[in-house]
Amino acid sequence: MAAYGIPQSARGESTQVKLGRYEVVRELGKGAMGIVYLAKDPLIGRLVALKTIRPAAHADDDETREFQQRFIREAQAAGILNHPSIVTVHDIGQDEASGMSFIAMEYVEGQNLKEILAQGRALTFEQIGDIIGQIADALDFAHSKGIVHRDVKPANIILIEGNRAKITDFGIAKIASSAANLTTTGQFLGTPNYMAPEQIKGSPVDGRTDIFSLGICLYECLTRRKPFGGDSLTSISYKIVHEPFPSLLEINPQIPEGFEEVVGQCLAKDPAKRYQRGKDLATALRAVARGERPSRPEPMLADDTIVTRDGHERVPTVEIPFPEAEEVPSMATNPSSRALPAAVAPPPPAPPAAPPPAPAKASAPRKPVGLQVRNTLTNVRSAPVWRQRLHPIVFVGIIALLVASLLGAVVTIRKRQPDIPTVDKQAEARRAKERDLRLQANKLLRQGNTAGAHQKFEELQKLAPRSPYVAGQVEKLNAIRQQEEIGKQQLALAQQKLDQGIALFNQKQYTEAIPFLEDAFHINPNSEEAATYLKNAQIEQQKIDEARAKTRQQQRLAQQQKTVVTPVPQPGGTAGDGAQQPVNNTPAKLTTFLNSPVGDGYVQVKAGTQVIVHENLWEERGRAIFRRKVPRVVTASSEVLPGDTEIDIWIVVPSMNFNNHRTVSHRFQPGASNRLVIVFDAKGRKVDVSIN
Repeated sequence: MAAYGIPQSARGESTQVKLGRYEVVRELGKGAMGIVYLAKDPLIGRLVALKTIRPAAHADDDETREFQQRFIREAQAAGILNHPSIVTVHDIGQDEASGMSFIAMEYVEGQNLKEILAQGRALTFEQIGDIIGQIADALDFAHSKGIVHRDVKPANIILIEGNRAKITDFGIAKIASSAANLTTTGQFLGTPNYMAPEQIKGSPVDGRTDIFSLGICLYECLTRRKPFGGDSLTSISYKIVHEPFPSLLEINPQIPEGFEEVVGQCLAKDPAKRYQRGKDLATALRAVARGERPSRPEPMLADDTIVTRDGHERVPTVEIPFPEAEEVPSMATNPSSRALPAAVAPPPPAPPAAPPPAPAKASAPRKPVGLQVRNTLTNVRSAPVWRQRLHPIVFVGIIALLVASLLGAVVTIRKRQPDIPTVDKQAEARRAKERDLRLQANKLLRQGNTAGAHQKFEELQKLAPRSPYVAGQVEKLNAIRQQEEIGKQQLALAQQKLDQGIALFNQKQYTEAIPFLEDAFHINPNSEEAATYLKNAQIEQQKIDEARAKTRQQQRLAQQQKTVVTPVPQPGGTAGDGAQQPVNNTPAKLTTFLNSPVGDGYVQVKAGTQVIVHENLWEERGRAIFRRKVPRVVTASSEVLPGDTEIDIWIVVPSMNFNNHRTVSHRFQPGASNRLVIVFDAKGRKVDVSIN
């Protein structure tokens, strides 16, 4: 284990290598902070991943102390995070014998997202949205605790059984409450390809910085390429800060439209235009997975972003090479790295280092490696054992043993290789057809073509009968179509009534035409033709009724003038004392009063067959395009012949589908004044009538 970086002093006298109380099993890899070992906790028998510190070889004491402080801060930051999608930190300690600091964290068996993308493993759009959504929820939890990851990338996202995702390596996260500033040495924290513009420019960062980096991960999962590529750090940095990313649909038209909107908001250059919380991003991704448009919270209603910054932190931009040494090889080149710790992925195995030389020979010059290898081969060839002849049976046994070992190694390697799922072409074609039908249906729906949209959704329902979204859309469109069908039938009936009324109107049969025209107007209040013909018919009928009433009145007056008064002799009196007095037929006066509460409709009053009142319940106010209909007080006076008369009152309000008819009887005295009061309760849909 000394070759793996554990000092000789850490091993003691026993054969079991230890760090603190933990028993080291093997090396897992080398990360950004140091070497990672698989170890066992003897107290509870749990396997853990031990992450050790590895300061730079050229670092001085101040830099080493700063690096150790960052190392301890990583454990403090991650130690307060308890979330299903965040790697759990169990312990932090220091080995007394070697002085080596370490962190004990959850040991997770799985593959990181970078390896999966490098292998070309098939991930559906729903799986991608679910994986990134889990990480968004985890980051939202960390941001709520005042911690920013600052290095979100596929290599730090690990997938375990059931496509459950965990994010690891909060190694450069910053606790909001911490007053220490450990980035003053000008180090460029994070991976350049996944940095946000504010990180490139050295501006303060917060939770929205992680959302930008996670948006790049989402883009890479969907397209299998990075949105901001380049040959140098300067080129990549310029594109991240100034240039837009290539459209998803131009790279792959099969990607659902909703992902374009989600990625666009994640990769906004201005942090204020991104998702302000990780949970908002997760909600939008799950909406896209359901085939819906992603929700976009209003900025005024969104939760405040957890801002972790101080007044004097400004990280300068530094030209550095890409951190290839910290990246993880794919499974194709390192099959043994399938079981990875949650903290870091292993790099290619380093050649074992030679044991430290004895103190007495420390000053002796070392021989070149090539010369050492040639000397070793020469010594082996000169050994007597190589000059002996082998018995045929022994030779065959050795060959058989080598072949068996080779076959066993091949079988072991194949068992460790991940199973690449076979692509179901029929299922892929069915999903592609479902996606096309959904896009066509939504497009027709936005254009107002409900019939075409209903047809597409019905076809989609046959392919996806268990989809609640499709079932809901079909149900809504069925209701709309039924309403449209009823509306068409009503319009056809209104046109039929209107045609009958117009035919009677043209024959000057106004009394018969009015009921048909009223029905047409009530069914379709928006018909200007029905309103015009109804008004004209009522006016013509009123003229006829007035002419008839005037004629009858003239006939009665003429009859009264022809009446001869015959004296009736009375006993003991004169003939003139018993003369008959003429009848008084002076018309009575009727005043109709109604305080209208609505801005639509009309009131009509008939005395017998004579229409004495026909007034609108509204009047127009304003000028030009600002004219509007408002309620008014109806006051109308008319003459009524004396005697017993039936008064018919109609109140018609088309907008309320209201048509009320009331009849009252009254004896009108010659020359008397009468008042007809109509009270219309629009809310209760009631009409009260009184006459005195």
